Amino acid sequence: MTENDRFEHELERALAPRSAPEELQRRIARIPLEHPRREPRAAPFWRRWLDEISAPWAASMTAAVASLAVGFWLGFSGVVETSSAYADTTDEDIVTLVFPSVPTNMGDVQ
Repeated sequence: MTENDRFEHELERALAPRSAPEELQRRIARIPLEHPRREPRAAPFWRRWLDEISAPWAASMTAAVASLAVGFWLGFSGVVETSSAYADTTDEDIVTLVFPSVPTNMGDVQ
């Protein structure tokens, strides 16, 4: 800003902050007195514990519970065959696939 520019002086004067009227200042000062702040109630233990849980942990726990629920449903509803002949061969195939070094035939174990 230059000292000689009349426009800049007029603009500065127009944009300068003005003090609020006394009545408005008193009304603003009374607001906290008219509306006191209430102290928050202490939350129960379980609510504080849930507030601290992170989203990934909550999602993983939800997935684990859903997996257990589906597993129990499959097991108790009879959708999956659980006869011993079928279970033995399938179990051996799965064990061989996951743990190739484990002997799968019970006769081979000494």
